Amino acid sequence: MKQRSLLTAAEVNSLYEYLDRRLESVGIESQPEVVLRLLDLSSRKDAQLLDYAKVIKADHAISGRLLKLANSALFAQRTPVTNLERACLLLGLERLKAVSLGFHLSRAASAGASRDVVRQVWGQSVFRACMAAEAARASAPSLVAEAFVIGLMLDAGVPLMCKLLGDDYVKVFSATPVPGALQRIEFEKLDFTHVDIVTVLARKWRFPELLAKPLELHHVRPADIARDDPIGRLHRIAYVVGSLRLDGQEASPSVMTAAQDGGILTAQRLLRLNDEEMTKVVSASINEYKVLIEVFAGIATAAPGVDDLGQRVENGLINAIDCAVEQSLAKENAAPPAKLVVRGQFIEIVREPDGTVIAFVSDAKGQRLVSHRVAPAKETPQTLCEALGIEAPGADDARNISERLRLLAA
Repeated sequence: MKQRSLLTAAEVNSLYEYLDRRLESVGIESQPEVVLRLLDLSSRKDAQLLDYAKVIKADHAISGRLLKLANSALFAQRTPVTNLERACLLLGLERLKAVSLGFHLSRAASAGASRDVVRQVWGQSVFRACMAAEAARASAPSLVAEAFVIGLMLDAGVPLMCKLLGDDYVKVFSATPVPGALQRIEFEKLDFTHVDIVTVLARKWRFPELLAKPLELHHVRPADIARDDPIGRLHRIAYVVGSLRLDGQEASPSVMTAAQDGGILTAQRLLRLNDEEMTKVVSASINEYKVLIEVFAGIATAAPGVDDLGQRVENGLINAIDCAVEQSLAKENAAPPAKLVVRGQFIEIVREPDGTVIAFVSDAKGQRLVSHRVAPAKETPQTLCEALGIEAPGADDARNISERLRLLAA
């Protein structure tokens, strides 16, 4: 197989089909029955607490955890909560929807995964879920449950990468605790990435686009003027919480040191939060995490140093977001130029102000002669050249065109 960075759009689709078969082989079923029913309920605006309770009752593992959660200090009940219906009322529809669906998804995604890594990853993922939910509560209140599920599933592909690739990948994961850096190493050196795995999982389990798209894009930095629909808001949340380093160690200092709080400001700008709101999000995330980690105790180990997690999250935002910005800039500077020479013809592939991508054939003076509207995620070097009336490109030209298309697709 080719390394991931060299694949064309058509080859990426073939990769997803291959990964779907590999996941089947390690015990990831097409769509767990309980997950299917919960997703169906989540898509229904008229779904009530008791509808969820009926589905959850069939699974003693999550029922017991929800009862334990309802009896926790978070809800301060004077008398013990002993039945699921009362527990559901206490939890509320938003939390019940997020936790029950998240629990079943995380358990299903752990089938066949590496036990050495799975508890660490899910322990961090529960915090990402809590922070995603609190960020949504502050910036997109109607999307809290969806944000929780997305935060929880961001790194679901990592344990499965360990299962599929073995000890070599475990070593890469252990040596690369910064999420964005891990994804870049996977993309540049391996045949597929943990983002590819979670993208295939989302398709396999027929996630709605509202969940699937932010998962697929969570390591792609949102544009400065990002879409402001629900998918765009969830993408921004996924990008911020997915950038955090949560292994208990101090993150490496950012190379960009012009402003120490640059990462915090970038995160706040993406989430549309002020200083006070951001502080509340981090604090509420930690409080929620201390309670909810018990729900996931069967598959997750709490992130180390919970008591100083707040300061580490702020430091992590500074380093992770700033490093991501610099990596993005470095990548853009190293990327193939917008103007390429193919078979003696000048080709420009550019994004117009309205967001459309256009390819032009130009003469030596820069006069544009032929144009073609491009769908970067679907176009191949061969189809692009054919549309522009140019002979099929050679291997080097095809690689440069593919890289340019890939960057524009992102």
